[in-house]
Amino acid sequence: MSKKLAIWTNDRNFNEEEVSDQRFYYVAEHNDLITKARHDLNAQELKIMDFVVSKIKPDDEKFNIIDTSMYEISQVLGMKRSGRTYSQLASNLNDLRKKDVFIYNDEERSVTMTGWFETAKVWENGQVQLRINEDFAPYLLQLKGNYTQHLLFDTVQLNSRYSILLYKLMREADKDYGTKITVLSGTPEEYKEWLGAPESYTFNSLKTQVLQKAIDEINLKIEDMDLEMFTARRGRKVIQVDIHNNFIKN
Repeated sequence: MSKKLAIWTNDRNFNEEEVSDQRFYYVAEHNDLITKARHDLNAQELKIMDFVVSKIKPDDEKFNIIDTSMYEISQVLGMKRSGRTYSQLASNLNDLRKKDVFIYNDEERSVTMTGWFETAKVWENGQVQLRINEDFAPYLLQLKGNYTQHLLFDTVQLNSRYSILLYKLMREADKDYGTKITVLSGTPEEYKEWLGAPESYTFNSLKTQVLQKAIDEINLKIEDMDLEMFTARRGRKVIQVDIHNNFIKN
């Protein structure tokens, strides 16, 4: 932002809900938003969007203005409250308003090109108002059947963009709700596309710099995931990657 917002000396919490309770809200998204949306959000921006989406109620018919605050966002996301943190959050909100999102629709053979927020407004006392762009209505409102949900707590504790996106893909792939081993299958090129990894990466770079690091973080922090990676080769070339979630609910 062009003007430094050194204005957080009297920040307030405008929400009476307990932070610990909010972390256990559900984030519900249409599966196409997980598997077919392409964007370049960083880990912090992904967490902010999950926080915002967790505010949507299942019976909402339109996107309401979301009233929150720098205090609330930083507390729910586990960030230290400070002027520097709040200025960074303000910059993140501005980037979320401007960054492109491309959502592909195979049936319509179309692509929706949009941005996350219709408006984002910040006050000197730390109050924040946000409204999600109407283009996301089919993917976030009145969801029935073809959607995935997860606890906000899960993505809040992940530090890597790749970990967050892989976590969401594994949740979407779990059609048996944890009663069987979940398998996410794709080519190395598909994993690069899903996770936004550099196209120039060789498979070895994709494996060591992206997939294995994401798997290790998810296994460490997500209680009901135990991920393991398998590969199939044609000659020396890796042509398929399968990631299994070996955790099965009792």
